[in-house]
Amino acid sequence: MTSSRGNNLLISFLEKSSYLTHLVISSALVIATILITLYFFQQLYVAIQTHTLIDGFLHALGILLLLWTISELITTEIGFLRGESVNFAVFVEVALVVVVREIIMLPVENDHPGLVEIGAWVGAAALLGLTYFLIRAGQRANQLPQFAYQPTPVMSRIEKEVSNNDAHCQ
Repeated sequence: MTSSRGNNLLISFLEKSSYLTHLVISSALVIATILITLYFFQQLYVAIQTHTLIDGFLHALGILLLLWTISELITTEIGFLRGESVNFAVFVEVALVVVVREIIMLPVENDHPGLVEIGAWVGAAALLGLTYFLIRAGQRANQLPQFAYQPTPVMSRIEKEVSNNDAHCQ
């Protein structure tokens, strides 16, 4: 009985820790959304004031891609909190968007990006694109969210193990 009580206390502590972790993640994503949105409008204002519309537009596009990334992460977090599976393809998609943003920002942030630097970013984008394609193709073929983490209540797993152990003991 003591072991079971200790397990229950530990599980309760871990569940509360998980909740607090998701509260911090959710809060950080909301704060990041607000800050990046403000930064986007500030950069548009600077581009208009300094008459650097092309560079300003590319920079603003890069900021919008970051905002899209955060939006995807918020959507994933909402689904996870509702008990839906977390599809790993979302994280590959987020990484792909970040790499595409870097490719777009190369001419803005660097006057003369080298061929090796451009090739490295394009290669990374191609590999991430292929990875994303393969994950999605596998999911469509099986109509199941393969490569996904499905949260299950910890107590139900423990109860199953206990009932299986009881069945073997009889």
